[in-house]
Amino acid sequence: MPREEIPDNAQELYKERDAAQKTESSNNNDGEKQPDEFDIMKAIQLKALCKEYGLKVSGKKTELQERLRGHFLSVDQEKNVANQDDFESMDDAELKDVCATRGLPTSGNRKTLLERIRQDVAFALELLSATSEGSTDGYRSITQALEEAAASDGGTLQEILSDLKAKSQLESKWVDVTVTSIGMKPTKFTAGGAPSCTADVLRGLAGDPFADPPNYGSAYKFFGGGEEGHDACVALYSLTAIGSIDTMIANFLTSLQALADHDSRVHGSINLNTETGRLSSRKPNLQNQPALEKDKYKIRKSFQAAPGSNLIVADYGQLELRLLASMTDCQSMIEAFSAGGDFHSRTALGMFDYIQKAVEDGSCLLEWDYANGAPPKPMLKDEFASERRKAKTLNFSIAYGKTAHGLSQDWGVSIKEAEDMLQAWYDSRPEVRTWQENTKETAKKEGITRTLMGRYRQLPDAMGRNQKLVGHSLRASINTPIQGGAADVAMMAMIKINSSEKLKKLGWILLMQIHDEVILEGPEETSEEAFEEVIQCMQEPWRLGLEKTSVPLLVDGSYCHQNWYDAK
Repeated sequence: MPREEIPDNAQELYKERDAAQKTESSNNNDGEKQPDEFDIMKAIQLKALCKEYGLKVSGKKTELQERLRGHFLSVDQEKNVANQDDFESMDDAELKDVCATRGLPTSGNRKTLLERIRQDVAFALELLSATSEGSTDGYRSITQALEEAAASDGGTLQEILSDLKAKSQLESKWVDVTVTSIGMKPTKFTAGGAPSCTADVLRGLAGDPFADPPNYGSAYKFFGGGEEGHDACVALYSLTAIGSIDTMIANFLTSLQALADHDSRVHGSINLNTETGRLSSRKPNLQNQPALEKDKYKIRKSFQAAPGSNLIVADYGQLELRLLASMTDCQSMIEAFSAGGDFHSRTALGMFDYIQKAVEDGSCLLEWDYANGAPPKPMLKDEFASERRKAKTLNFSIAYGKTAHGLSQDWGVSIKEAEDMLQAWYDSRPEVRTWQENTKETAKKEGITRTLMGRYRQLPDAMGRNQKLVGHSLRASINTPIQGGAADVAMMAMIKINSSEKLKKLGWILLMQIHDEVILEGPEETSEEAFEEVIQCMQEPWRLGLEKTSVPLLVDGSYCHQNWYDAK
């Protein structure tokens, strides 16, 4: 770990530990080879020394190290030999006997024989240096040999040794930290067999310790529950948040700062060529800013109108569900939208007989005007919150062709329970199922699907035999008309807004479309009048072949704020 991230008291403990380990290692080396100066030299330094002393420069780093060790040991040995004058005092016949004993050629003059013997001694010492376990004495002899050579030769060796000595006295930027296992049994493994610690795994261990009441993960029990179990879950939960925080900083904060122009404005690139017809954005991705409830850093607050101007932010309400009701001519959905109020509560009412009975006998209320004070009876959305949540999930999932298997994973129930819930939804909306089946049949036969305005999407895999690709294409065949239909509506609304002479006269311009939402900027004093015109354009976008839907389009928004965060 970086030293600056470790508290001072912990660093003192690490120093004591390292000193103890060094002492223990020196006392229990059991003949292990001790590191010397060559171990900490860089390859370029080793090569420089080889070149200076006339040794072979090529080879791996370990080969260079052993070559130099052998050379300096042989030099040290030769000095001893020279002092003792063993080889020099021998006559030619004795030198030839030495060569024969060492397995060397015996031919040549006296000088040749001496060189041959001394080279063999150097080679033998190099082999011993590379293969022997070494000793403290051996370590000292290398060090002493280098110091003596540096003192007598100077040059490159002296510079390198001085550099090594200076670096050895510097405190390392890093501290070795040993992380030991706490003994928790892994629940998932990577492809390489190591315990997995992805965000999903951490979420399973942590649960949601901040829920009311807390919904602890498996780590709670492992740490013995109570305060320790709670703290462990909080710690693990915090780890899962780090990834999303890093992503938010990188994708939103720093990218917006880097891409802002001299007027502190960002100008994203808009892509029209998507499969469904929805717009996409890049550099920066203005359509992927954090949702309001997740915008903990208030990034949307940085999107501000010019001084003296306001933003109009207008958003379609439940556009895809309204289009689904209109395209399928589903009477129960059309009636629910026409009645207004909480659509998801009305969906739950149609799915569950006991909820319908509770509303009919007056034990709970479907709707209530809060202008008249608190409701006298519990509201359906509170009394049957779980059923309403499932109904809401189904309302949005049906349009995407989600299966019972996918819903069972979302809800944490069996596939049979998810199938029963799905069936209950379709029982009160049979027209949707009929439309989906017909749309899938068209995709199987013709390999296409179409949006509200008749735009085609090619789905050749729907006619193939690969069941995985067929399944993906069939889901796309029922999703594209709805997603693409929403894109058609939003696109026509944008064209109508941009063409509005009234908005031009009032000084308003269209800045951005983000899925079902449009953002305009204009003078503060004309905000209300301009907002009414924007609402009219969005609720009545019928033009260029876009036919009026059987369900009215609902648009909501604001016109009195200067930044995107407050406008939402």
